[in-house]
Amino acid sequence: MSAMSDTNLSRRLHRQDGAAAVEFALIVGVLAMLIFGMLEFGLTFWQVQNLRAATREAARVAAVRGTLTDIGVRLVDASNGSLPSGYSGFTVSPGVCTKARSGQEITVRITDAQLPSAVKSAFSINIPFIPAITVNPDLSGTFRCE
Repeated sequence: MSAMSDTNLSRRLHRQDGAAAVEFALIVGVLAMLIFGMLEFGLTFWQVQNLRAATREAARVAAVRGTLTDIGVRLVDASNGSLPSGYSGFTVSPGVCTKARSGQEITVRITDAQLPSAVKSAFSINIPFIPAITVNPDLSGTFRCE
C-alpha cells in the first residue's frame, strides 16, 4: 500500500495546477508599475505640451502688438482649461511690442510659482514603488514683433 501512496504523492507533486496563478501573482506588481507609470507620464506630457502651446499662442498675440489683457485672455483660452480665467502668472519680455521693437523677439513665459495647484501636481510623476519624479518644464513661447 505504501508504493501506491508514493505514486499518488508523486503525481500530486508534479501537477501544474495553480502554476499560472502563482506566476501571475509574481509579475502583476511589475505590470501595474508599468501601466501606472505610462499613465502618469502621459498625463504629465499632455499638461506640459498643453501649456507650451498656450504660451506660443500668447506670444503670437504679443507679436502683433496685443495688450497684456489680450495676451492673458489668449493664454487662458489656449490652455484648454488648465489655467483659470483671469490668470496673471505670466511675464512678457522684454515688454509689449511697439513699432520701435519691430523684428525683436518677444517671449511669453508662465512662471511656475503662479500655476494652480492642480497643474503643479501634474508635474510630479508618482509611480508605485518608485520615488516621485518632478518635471520642471520651460513653459515659454517666443515670436518676433511684427
